[in-house]
This record gives sequence, structure tokens and C-alpha cells, in this order.
Amino acid sequence: MARINLTKEKLEKVLTKKLGLKSPEFRLEREGDRFFGDVISPSFKRKPDHKRQEMIRDALESGLGKESARLVGMLLAFTPDEWNLSDDILSAIKKKKEAG
Repeated sequence: MARINLTKEKLEKVLTKKLGLKSPEFRLEREGDRFFGDVISPSFKRKPDHKRQEMIRDALESGLGKESARLVGMLLAFTPDEWNLSDDILSAIKKKKEAG
């Protein structure tokens, strides 16, 4: 089997196409040979977490083959509202810590 040279751009393209993502945003990092991170899109609205993970795994296997499990670690899926809520919570925690 030929080894896949996976780039961040290729991973984003595969996920966008195979998942049919609308207005996607990616927060991806590479650690060693694997990518980890977050995928943000309104396309995940009204889908439970386990369905989102299943969708991502299926898209990766379809787009990259069986080797995808070796190339991509955990990717978490969020809607923009969920992602922004996370930002709001982190900001509140930071402000509370700064206030003492």
C-alpha cells in the first residue's frame, strides 16, 4: 500500500468534500505523524456527538482509506454556536482568575 503524505490542506479538503460541510472552520494541529483538532460547521447542527464522530470516521476512511486511522487522531465536531459558547466559557474563566 502506498503511504499517504497527508497535509493539513488535504485533510481539510477531504473532510469538507466527504462530509458536505457548509462554511467549515478547522483548528488542526499536527503531532508527529498525526493530526488532531476541531472541525466547526453548521452542518453538525442537530446531530449527536456519536453521530458526528461516526461521520468523521467514515469520511476519513472514504477519502484516505484504511490508513486514515494512523494519520488522523481525535477530531471533535462543533457547530459555530457550540464553538462560540466554548470561547465565552473560557473568557469567563480567565476573567475570574484575573480577578483573583
